[in-house]
Amino acid sequence: MIAIISVSDKQISALADQLKARNFSISNFDNLFEFKKKVEKEVPELILVADNLREKNTVDLLNAIQGVTAVRDVPVLGLATSTDKQNLIAFLQNGAADAVAAPFNMEEMIIRIHLRIQESRMRQHFTSNTFFWNEAQEKEQGKRTGVFRFYDEQNTEVGNVSVKSGRLVHATYGSLIKDDAFLQLACNDNLKFVFEDLDDVPGSTLNEGITNLLMEAAKLKDEIKKQEGERSDEVKILVIDENRIARIMASRVIKKVGYECKVTGPGEMTVRFMANYAPQLIVLDQQDALEVMNKLWPTPRTDADIPVIIYCDEDVKDINFNTINNHKISGTVYKSKFHEEFSSLLQKAKIV
Repeated sequence: MIAIISVSDKQISALADQLKARNFSISNFDNLFEFKKKVEKEVPELILVADNLREKNTVDLLNAIQGVTAVRDVPVLGLATSTDKQNLIAFLQNGAADAVAAPFNMEEMIIRIHLRIQESRMRQHFTSNTFFWNEAQEKEQGKRTGVFRFYDEQNTEVGNVSVKSGRLVHATYGSLIKDDAFLQLACNDNLKFVFEDLDDVPGSTLNEGITNLLMEAAKLKDEIKKQEGERSDEVKILVIDENRIARIMASRVIKKVGYECKVTGPGEMTVRFMANYAPQLIVLDQQDALEVMNKLWPTPRTDADIPVIIYCDEDVKDINFNTINNHKISGTVYKSKFHEEFSSLLQKAKIV
């Protein structure tokens, strides 16, 4: 059923007649009072709202519709009947899922209506990612086969996890694959997911138990953010640099101060390594910074995350930057000055 909120209008009436001819059930309303009474008994799948109600302007009308609990999750498609195109923008800026300006093309309207209803049905089946751990363990215990599909706030699919007989066999998330992708998906509370049962899943790049990986994800989730309150006496620092000599020299400076340090190259750096080592600070070569940070933070790093110090070769003329693309960083230093400025960098990163 489609609800249409509009005063008498030839274009809207013609649209309603054509929708009826396409086997849509139509309910017409020229005021909000009757609309509210109707939707308490029967919830529409879509609401078409025209900009011609005299009792309310477009913004107030949309706010009033959104305040009706019964239709809070029902998509609204705005119908701009006037020549003022600002109404079209007002619809989109104030909660409408879509908006169309007159004259209305019937084939376009049918496509938009089907798309918005399909999106709404899919959205109603989404589960918050905070429940993924329970769902993943349930699939493992039940030896289920299928695919978890993950979506961002714009309902765009951003990753997936394939399980076969309860075992993890494949995962992707942006540029990440395998266990790195699984760990990041499991830790991102901003995502949502759906699970599709299948007879089989194509491909098999992994064969791992889900519960063990979730334990690693728990550690990553705890450590990917700064520890609040008192820190442990042991401070672990990770140096990531392709240049073996440079990273060894940096580790000597760190160990001389009395901190634990591990070194690795950007190619060997994985989310799983990060989860297992759980450093309190990362020292990262500027040349590989973007690739590594994208791997660790699919959403941009902020000041709430593990501090990152960027150290640079002398050919980098200006090191007065505090971001790498959208990732915030905690400080910059030349490699040749690392031994001199390391203590002040720790203070800047709030490690000491």
